[in-house]
Parts: sequence; C-alpha cells; structure tokens
Amino acid sequence: MTDYSKRSEGLSTFTAITFAVGTMIGAGVFVLSGLIIDTAGFEALFSYIICAVLVAFSGLSYASLASIFPEDGGGYLYAEKMLGKYPGFLTGWIMYIAQPIVLSFVLLGFGIYLNLLLSISVDPRIFAAAALLLLTVLNIRGIAEAGRFELAVVGTKVLILILFSIFGLLHFQVSVFTSSPTHGISSVFQGVTMVFFAYMGFQVITMMAGEVKESNKKVPVAMLASIVIVALVYIGVIIALLAANLPTYGSESVFDAAVVLIGPIGGTIIALGAVLSTLSSANALTAGASRIVMEMASEKQIPGRFAKLRNRQPTNAIILGSAVALLFILYGALDSIIELVNIAQIIAMFFVNVSAFVLTRNESYIEPKRGYFKLPLGPLFPILGALSCVFISLTLSPLSIILGFTALFLGTILYVIEDTPTGEKEVEKIKEVLKP
Repeated sequence: MTDYSKRSEGLSTFTAITFAVGTMIGAGVFVLSGLIIDTAGFEALFSYIICAVLVAFSGLSYASLASIFPEDGGGYLYAEKMLGKYPGFLTGWIMYIAQPIVLSFVLLGFGIYLNLLLSISVDPRIFAAAALLLLTVLNIRGIAEAGRFELAVVGTKVLILILFSIFGLLHFQVSVFTSSPTHGISSVFQGVTMVFFAYMGFQVITMMAGEVKESNKKVPVAMLASIVIVALVYIGVIIALLAANLPTYGSESVFDAAVVLIGPIGGTIIALGAVLSTLSSANALTAGASRIVMEMASEKQIPGRFAKLRNRQPTNAIILGSAVALLFILYGALDSIIELVNIAQIIAMFFVNVSAFVLTRNESYIEPKRGYFKLPLGPLFPILGALSCVFISLTLSPLSIILGFTALFLGTILYVIEDTPTGEKEVEKIKEVLKP
C-alpha cells in the first residue's frame, strides 16, 4: 500500500475543511432554514442538532476508514476495499449520481438570492444555468484553480453568517419558545429528513483525500472539524431567524430576517453571502464528484472513456454530471430534489457504515504498526450510523426509494459494459495522475 503520509504536495488541511464547509454552508442555510422553521416551528433548532448527531455517527465511520485508505474516492473506495468490487461500485455510482442533484438545488438557491441581491425578478433557473456553465469550465481547468476559488469565498460567507447570528442573539427573547405553538416530535423528525443532505458535504474531503497532504492523519480531523463548525453555524442562523419573528417562513427567510434584524443593508449583505455561499458549495460538489469518477475508472469499474482526462480532470464525467444538474434545474421541484438526494446519500452512507463495522470486526486490513483513527467503543458508532440511515429512509416517499434503486440498476449496466482499447489507455493515464 502506498504511504500517503509523505505527500508533499496537494491540498492543506485548512483547504480540505474549506471545501467541506463550503459544500455544507450553502442552500442548506439560505434556502432550507426558513422552510424547516415553516415545518417544525422553533423546534427546527432540534432538527438541526439531532441531524448533526446522526451524521456524526457516520462521520466517525468515514474518519476511521479514511485514515486507513487515504486515496481519492471516499465511500466508494471504503466499500470496495471492505465489501468487494460490486458493493464498492454501487456506493461510488450512487455518490456520483447524488452530486449533480445536490448541485441543482444549490444553484437554484443561487438564482433566488441573486434576484434579491440585484432587486430584480428573473427566473432563478436562468441564473442557475449560467453559474453551472461557469463552474463546469472552472473544474475542467483543474483542481488547483477550483481550490483557490473556494478559499476566496468561504471565509467571506462564514463571517457574514456569524454577523447575522450575533444580531440574532442580541435580539433573541426566550418568549420565542414559550409563546410559539409546539409542532410536535413528528415535525422535528420531518425537519431532520429535510436537512439531512445539507450535512453531507463532509464527504467531499474523502472524495479528494488523495489530494490532501498527510491525508491519513489530516482527513479524519478535517471531516470531524467541518461537521462541528457547520453545526454551530446552522444553530446560529436558526436562532437569528427565530429572533426576527417573521410572520411566515420560506426559502427567502434569511434575507427577510436580516432586513428585520440589521436593516436594508443587512438584507444586501445576506444576499451577497448567499450568492457566494451557493457558488462555493456548487464548486466543491463539482470538484468532489470528479475525484470519485477517476478512482472508479482506475479500478476498471467504469469504462475509461467515461472518465477521459483533460487538464488531469475527467472531462466527460464532469460534463455528464453538469448535464444531469441542468435537467433538474430546468424541470425539478425543490422538495423532490431534496428527497432524491437523501435516498442517494442514505444508500452510500449505509454501505460506508457497514464497511466500518467490518473493519472493527477484522483489523487484518490494516498494515502492521500503521497508525490510524480507531473507533471508540468498537462497532457501536457504525451500527448507530447504519440505523440512522434506515430511520431516515423510512421517512421518504416510496417513489423516491424506487427511483434510488432504479439509479443503482442503471449503474449496474455501466458496470458490466466492456471497455474499449481507447478507454483502457485512458485508465493508464488516470493511474498516472492518481500516483502520489
């Protein structure tokens, strides 16, 4: 096994955290927050907290596996190593499918808030499609340029949301809890289901782990740190929204609350933060998807021509993902997009938790004297992570579940297709790119 701990080039730990935070702090804050309060009332606060805990169970499984297999690929790689090639393929394929669906939701949020920023009324889908084209070109040009873009915008949006949260705390009154109607435990868990995908951005780190310096040590730290950071930001935003005491809550509520708490300039600042946030989130999603495709192609689990390289990036896979995202931008509804993303993420996370469980039962996969992140309490956290996936899947519509398994079937067709001589040459090029 390659010693990735000695990598001297690539992304720093800070940059890896930035990619994850950039993915998670996007439409999940600016669009979903108001929708979840509309669903669960002030108990939306508990929806975000419960979801963070459930995701952390799986995050621990990811962290342990990432410390042992620090190459690009994330959940795909872990399932492939621990469970076999076909379960690994299914995990990687569903992870790849999830990226463009999430991307469409995030970019629709970009379109909504760009309208608010510019005080105009243009179909958000037009702005979303234009941003998609820009990010597709950016990621085809290479991961380094994408990383510089990410660093430039994530710090700005986090500072904006911290400012928003501070104003919320200054205006917050305990009467929000005592005077507001209770929506009940079922609404809380409905909120958990709605926000589940917003926490999934930590997986971006595992998808590009091979690009991280000393990845076997730094990737677990980056994943767990990103989950904690984002949970705190989400909680601060929910408190600010409740403090604003808006008459109704919806997809533009963060903007409306900023106007109430800070004034018109607050709305402008939040709209700017949302535009930057959704762009950086979409950029991280596009970059992460490209890495998993390269790893799958290098293992000959998908045809090499599907991952054809240009500027060391799998151009065909990036373009296909963008095309799928465009379809959802033009024809998808927000609620249906959320459900489809959730079922895809749940399937992938379930396989990863099972992989971590296998690891706790059989440590022969670990090289002698190799340091790694050992899960506390043995198999407990992988079991809790797998059970949380089952629990959340039970809240989804039957149609979403059927579509999720249909995607697995279509991917299986790709799995059994024989590669061409040209594709096999591409695989060799990909292996060269993935070498440390």
